Amino acid sequence: MRTPRILCEELSSPSIHYTNIKQIHHLAKVLRVKPGDSVQLFDGKGNVAAAKIKELSKQSIQFLIDEVYSEKNPYRMNYQAIFPYIKKDNLIFLIQKLTEIGINSLVIFKPDHIDQSLVKKDMSKLNEKIEEAIIHACEQSGCNFMPTVKYFKSLDDALEHAATETESEDIFVLDTIADKLSGDLLKSNSKMISFITGPESGFSNNERALMAQKKISNYRLGHYILRAETAPLVTLSKLHTLNGENA
Repeated sequence: MRTPRILCEELSSPSIHYTNIKQIHHLAKVLRVKPGDSVQLFDGKGNVAAAKIKELSKQSIQFLIDEVYSEKNPYRMNYQAIFPYIKKDNLIFLIQKLTEIGINSLVIFKPDHIDQSLVKKDMSKLNEKIEEAIIHACEQSGCNFMPTVKYFKSLDDALEHAATETESEDIFVLDTIADKLSGDLLKSNSKMISFITGPESGFSNNERALMAQKKISNYRLGHYILRAETAPLVTLSKLHTLNGENA
């Protein structure tokens, strides 16, 4: 069986007292680990520890640390995905896959054309599910660098945040009505690239006007319209290829 991986934000030697109840339940009831079993701990910042379970109860786990080492991020550049809240299951799928293929930053905004299933939804509970999905994706994929995630009430607020982290020429939008194909994207020498994708019903006229006002370049991904949960994945994969990340 594959060695279980566990997010542990503070790695210290020679032992760690761990009290995440949800994770403890998963380890004990689903993976059926027991004292003496080996595990891998990671802090989401590139630090990894080989460890063994010393004690296991319903409330806590005691890990004995064998070794702590640091890994280098395999990607040369930082990639930031800016996308809207979409249907819950599709959103969780998107979060998982973006994490698995190496996104660095997630910026999620409430779109003008929000899906009706989300209109009355408690976004704080959905945000909790998103953060759980990121952790599970890192645990399962072997990714030791957890993406950051931020939430905004509008595209305007999301772009204000993105502008503080990304040069204006390195922010672009993928829109179904754009004239230029994404093949026209140029290789970037910047440290971060941000890309924007829209909701199931597309961007509103106000959102398009906002991006035009900010002089954000727009592109089409291809000849056909992709689903809202597919477009960011295709975009990130194209950027990885364009910048030689898959070599």
